[in-house]
Amino acid sequence: MIEGLLNWLTTLPPGAVYAVIGVLAAVENIFPPFPADASVAIGAFLAHRGVTTAWGVFLVTLIPNVAGAMGMYFLAARHAPALFRSSFAQRFLPENGMAFVRREYDRFGVIGLFLGRLLPGFRAIVPPFAGLIHVGPIRAGIPMLLASALWYGGIVYLASTFGAQLETLLKSLDKLNQGLAIAAVVVALVLAFWFWKRSRQQRPGTP
Repeated sequence: MIEGLLNWLTTLPPGAVYAVIGVLAAVENIFPPFPADASVAIGAFLAHRGVTTAWGVFLVTLIPNVAGAMGMYFLAARHAPALFRSSFAQRFLPENGMAFVRREYDRFGVIGLFLGRLLPGFRAIVPPFAGLIHVGPIRAGIPMLLASALWYGGIVYLASTFGAQLETLLKSLDKLNQGLAIAAVVVALVLAFWFWKRSRQQRPGTP
């Protein structure tokens, strides 16, 4: 898949390469399996061939990625009341679900949002979560912006600096993502159990 993506991108003009990278970076917020990381690395690698520039790849990645994240944030914020009135929320959350989730967010704060945007799988969850509990757009947007800048900036730097070892870099990136994905699953399981336990404790009449 990676080789095919590389071969395809190398046939495109610079504007089209930037467009593909930007679209994938935005769509990652909706459908995480899209290969945004690989496309960013390949786009930065193409700077060695004069097709792109490292700064250009960084900007067309960061701006759509953060814009897509904020889009999901505002979408979730708009529909939060309906979600918390749903049968799912009534079953798994205490009576005042919004206040409960907000209280749990206060335990982690913006650091939790920042770290969540660095974990595969969690990246797409963080923006709507922040929107659901009505974290302010600036308070939510800044840690997400910083996390995306750190992650994609690192990929662009490595790919543009060590472009000759692109295959090795992509393999290392894949292993890193796999490790982070395992960590994300462990964190998700721990949080799910803790969240379930806390919700039961908050319910009236629960022992």
